[in-house]
Amino acid sequence: MMDPLFAADAAELAALREQRFAATLDRIFAAHPYYRRIFANAGLVRGDVRGLADLARLPVTTKADYVADPEAFCLGAAGAADDSETIVWDVMYTTGSSGAPTPFVSTAYDFINILALNRSMLRLRGVTAADTILNLFPLTRYPHGAFARAMNAAAACSIPVVAALPGRANERRPEIGSRLDEVVAIAARSRATILWGVPTFIRKMAARAEELGTKLPAVRLVFVTGEGFGEAARKDLADRLERLGTAAPFISVSYGATEMQGGMVECTPGTGNHNPAPDQFLFEAVDPQSYAPVSDGEEGLILLTHLDRRGTVMLRYALGDVARLTRARCPHCGALTERLTSTPRRIDGFLKIKGMLVNPQALVDAVTAEAQVMEFQATVAKECPGDPLSMDRLVIKIVPAATASADLAERLQHSVQKAIGVTPDVERITTDDPLLSERGWKSKPIVDLRKVD
Repeated sequence: MMDPLFAADAAELAALREQRFAATLDRIFAAHPYYRRIFANAGLVRGDVRGLADLARLPVTTKADYVADPEAFCLGAAGAADDSETIVWDVMYTTGSSGAPTPFVSTAYDFINILALNRSMLRLRGVTAADTILNLFPLTRYPHGAFARAMNAAAACSIPVVAALPGRANERRPEIGSRLDEVVAIAARSRATILWGVPTFIRKMAARAEELGTKLPAVRLVFVTGEGFGEAARKDLADRLERLGTAAPFISVSYGATEMQGGMVECTPGTGNHNPAPDQFLFEAVDPQSYAPVSDGEEGLILLTHLDRRGTVMLRYALGDVARLTRARCPHCGALTERLTSTPRRIDGFLKIKGMLVNPQALVDAVTAEAQVMEFQATVAKECPGDPLSMDRLVIKIVPAATASADLAERLQHSVQKAIGVTPDVERITTDDPLLSERGWKSKPIVDLRKVD
């Protein structure tokens, strides 16, 4: 059987994708509430969409469309080949910024694909049968793919996984979960070769391990996802791990999405984020306003199409980020698949602070480049709350390292001002500050508290 990720023949891969997409389209036209309605309104029938060449004829689906009626994105039973296409295996939830998170349904059919997807992700990242994963994602109130899929990835590759369960999962069962020192101890005794989690937590854990004198010589791979992660942050984390006895750690960044139940991953830094399952997903880059296709290498809004799904199914779904996309074979690993060759950024993510248009990622990079900052959160508010005409105030609250120097705040003010043109106020907080305990599985590095009329 052809390996979809490392196909030797582009035509053979294209034929496989067309085959998978045709079967999915048959089911969509027969049993997808949302697209049946959209297609009927547009006067489209199954014969009008013959394959991937006709994909551009279909409308773009936005997150607002999905959130408004998530049940309408689940396939019904009509046309199902067997009950694996209809039996619900699990339901994960998106991390919405307001209101209840949105459900994303996977059937038994989909779960087999999810295992294949995660197996391909790990292959791209250089995982072997000798590796052990330390799952550093916390349990969340709503099921989220971060914790569960790390466990599934280990199963897909038949390798061990240890769940550290950082934090307290539930007040009703306070014994379930591990405090930071316990996580460090788990990392040491498990001799895990792979750390997998949110970069801010892995950085925090590494800092505490250094304070405790704990070494982690077995670690060789670090998988990070869920937050912005620039090159300065990558170097800082690598330096920390090397001080813990890790030899030349490979830190692999993932562009994850609930709508994938996995992520696009690096095979090595600088090669971009690879689509690990080209037989399951197709990515496009289009103009953010007109939705017209852009050429390979040009920045565009990234769209995701499910080629082979039976639970929640989406066509031309806008992930909300812009990036540069290429379809050229990866020169490093040889994978023939779509790759994002620039760091994805939110299309609407820029903030205006004190009249300056600020790229939030530039602020994050400036703070995370400071080795003595363990955790942080930035807020933008009005100096006089309730007065929309008062000046903006940028505050960065930091948890400093135990050995932080007295001039840390001054240095941070300077580096952030240099990066974004706005000078922040810097406030020190402790690790038990309510700000940190109220966050979910991934941090929100910048919060805009200004009221919008």
